[in-house]
Amino acid sequence: MANYASNQDVQSWLGQDKIDVTDQNASKVKIDADRLIRGYLTGVFTPVTIAGWTTPDNTPEMIRGIAGRLSAAFLYRSIYSEEQEAIPEYAQELYNEAIALLEAIKTGNIVVIDPITGGPVDSSAGGQLEFFPDGTTVPVFTMDQVFS
Repeated sequence: MANYASNQDVQSWLGQDKIDVTDQNASKVKIDADRLIRGYLTGVFTPVTIAGWTTPDNTPEMIRGIAGRLSAAFLYRSIYSEEQEAIPEYAQELYNEAIALLEAIKTGNIVVIDPITGGPVDSSAGGQLEFFPDGTTVPVFTMDQVFS
């Protein structure tokens, strides 16, 4: 499983005196953040590119920052939600920032820089192997066909 953010990436969004980010309390929230990011970036980057981001060291800084924000939001919410009925404002703010950054990547307003090459990550996933059918190819079968 990919791990886009380090504990330090998550901790940078949370006060050390409030929440100490450890492997025990951050593993689940990091998985949730990684899944959300992959879902958002499907169709922006090729599956091979996204699959290549396996550790924080080979994950672009922008993606690490987004994963850190999302993980911090999820962790903050899980810890402080017992004290209040509504989602804590800070957790919601971090989540909103992360989603806005993902949207900006999708629209091309933010360019993601590859940590290895230092150049932009290829975001022209169109025309390459996609995660989902895009309506440009002829289906192999349809639901009304009968197989014998």
